[in-house]
Amino acid sequence: MRCRIHRGCHEIGGNCVEVESHGKRIVLDIGLPLKDEGEVSVPDIGGLTSKDDSLLGVLISHPHPDHYGLLEEITEPVPIYMGEASRRIIDVSAFFTRLPTLGNLEPHVLSDQQTITLGPFSITPYRIDHSAYDSYCLLVEADSKRLFYSGDIRGHGRNAHLFDDLIRNPPRDIDDFICEGTQIGRDPDFAFPTEHSVADAMAEVFNETDGMCLVWCSSQNIDRLVSVWDACQRSRRQLILDMYTAEIIRAARDDALPKPGKEGVTVYLPFSQKQKIKREKAFHISNPYYPHRIYPDALAEAASGSVMVFRPSMLRDLQRAKCLNSASLISSVWSGYVHRNRKELDEMAALGIQRKQIHTSGHATVDELRQFVEAVPARRVFPIHLEDRDGFAELSDRVEIRNDHEWWEVQ
Repeated sequence: MRCRIHRGCHEIGGNCVEVESHGKRIVLDIGLPLKDEGEVSVPDIGGLTSKDDSLLGVLISHPHPDHYGLLEEITEPVPIYMGEASRRIIDVSAFFTRLPTLGNLEPHVLSDQQTITLGPFSITPYRIDHSAYDSYCLLVEADSKRLFYSGDIRGHGRNAHLFDDLIRNPPRDIDDFICEGTQIGRDPDFAFPTEHSVADAMAEVFNETDGMCLVWCSSQNIDRLVSVWDACQRSRRQLILDMYTAEIIRAARDDALPKPGKEGVTVYLPFSQKQKIKREKAFHISNPYYPHRIYPDALAEAASGSVMVFRPSMLRDLQRAKCLNSASLISSVWSGYVHRNRKELDEMAALGIQRKQIHTSGHATVDELRQFVEAVPARRVFPIHLEDRDGFAELSDRVEIRNDHEWWEVQ
């Protein structure tokens, strides 16, 4: 068995790993780069855009576009594998946002620790903690060799037990370990070390705010949505979800989540989402939410007892609804996104809306990465999804550095 990283050796995002054995191949992730580089082509892998029956499948670790975003560019009928909830989340995101679609692909299902066989390969997914719902590490076996791919990981979310379980009981006898290293060399974004501390801090802000509380967070970060809901319940406020967020929660099919219809959970339809539904005649999406809707003319009266999942593009809607008196804003996203939306945030500050950053990263801290690398019994460790490769090398004397497109034999 041999493998190569097509993208990710020198950058965060755009993950793509090709693995070969006995003339057959599989691909682990096929993501878009996070840096804006204009049009990005599919990696030069036979079987994606040109016929090559030796490519047996593409496996997606989780539903973030820097791991699946080039799927829609595949023109050949190669089998695709991902978690069942991942497929539904990608479909919802593609409708409401500019995120990539699955194209005409019909994925097969990956399930936690359920091994699948593709030619000479046996692949076992291990569910892991990450800001994306339905995330997996992938164990690949062939030729009596074992390759372990981390995907994206962390150990401080609401599924931290998955990280802890894998550290206590990792797959045995790993030969090569491809591990993400996002946080190596970056400015720490861990003022709040866990999702539970995020919820605690949010509850304090909710209790101190006279008007509406706005929380800017990713609709796909379901852990964060649960933290917001937790803080709502403690501060006795209702939670208002926009319809895109409500659809992400529906797609997860998890009864523990704040689904519309549960006490204190309502749905607001922003103008842009309303226009999209009307334009596409997608009333099958909006109709089930009618009993749980809150409309613009009711927002001002409900403001003092409400928390709304928010994004800067919704500001004009809320200004028209006149519901922002004495409001507060919590930004609960990576600080880089805050800088990219400075214009809207400055406008909100001019309206007297105070902002507080309450966030914890979707990626492992340096200490968590060190724990993970030490726990996985691999002969060699290869970093991916990072910018500071030399910093990663300090985690272990088993680290080896590779470049994009460089084949190596699993030993």
